[in-house]
Amino acid sequence: MGSPMAEKDLDIKQRLRLQRFAMAVATYAIIGSAAMLITRLGLGEMSRTQWMSFILAGLAGNIVFFLLFVTGRNLVFKDPSLTWPQIFYSALWGMIPLYALPGARPIVLMFYIPAFSFGMLRLTRRQYFSLTGSVLGLYAMLLGLEFLQGRQGFRLDYELFLFAIFGILLMWFSFFGGFVSNIRRQLNIQKEELQKAHDEIQIEVEERKRAQEDKDRLIVELQAALGKVKTLGGLLPICASCKKIRDDAGYWRQIESYIHDHSEVEFSHGICPECAKKIYPDFDIHKDN
Repeated sequence: MGSPMAEKDLDIKQRLRLQRFAMAVATYAIIGSAAMLITRLGLGEMSRTQWMSFILAGLAGNIVFFLLFVTGRNLVFKDPSLTWPQIFYSALWGMIPLYALPGARPIVLMFYIPAFSFGMLRLTRRQYFSLTGSVLGLYAMLLGLEFLQGRQGFRLDYELFLFAIFGILLMWFSFFGGFVSNIRRQLNIQKEELQKAHDEIQIEVEERKRAQEDKDRLIVELQAALGKVKTLGGLLPICASCKKIRDDAGYWRQIESYIHDHSEVEFSHGICPECAKKIYPDFDIHKDN
């Protein structure tokens, strides 16, 4: 199971793919409207069967792609955007009016350009060339069919001229689209490298921050420990006889009392051998020692 961040990123990409698919559906509608306008203007005629094939093929193809995106089945493909298959299917679908409306063929060919533009930021140059070859192959098969049928008004030189112009246009798209896609991939690589460097810097900053916090905490602990330590310094006036010490207020205090107040020293009283002999001459209290 992926992380929440990865799942969120995947959802964003899927929504973007659905938005691009919606744009493709709108392009289908525009091309369909253009075909209807061509027939209305008397530039060609499509039979009822051709119209039914044209409409049903457009609906069926888009329903399939829509279900793939909605169910997430598109993610099993190498390119989840399905850009190449979508453009190829639209080109295959466009062969119906291309065949049915020979008098308006230059206009119909013009509507292949919007479909090819959808691969501008997705397809590599090699993918663009393979797509161009596939579309030109379909176009060549259509011209071959018309030639074999001996279609009325078919002019081989004119059709070959249109084929050459169309091929040059698609080849230009392949070069330019591949160039743009390559730039996009390089920018993505640089973006990933910058993001990686940013993450590494962020980790280093966090580590330094934690080290500084540990250092500050240690300093505070040391300062607290030093605050508990009391030291004596300077000159202490002491009585040469009773050994009392004069404090800052001028009072004479027992030496143990003064030291206790100015340090952490605790006294336990005893008696040294010399004093013991003076005070208790009849008892040898240090005999065992």
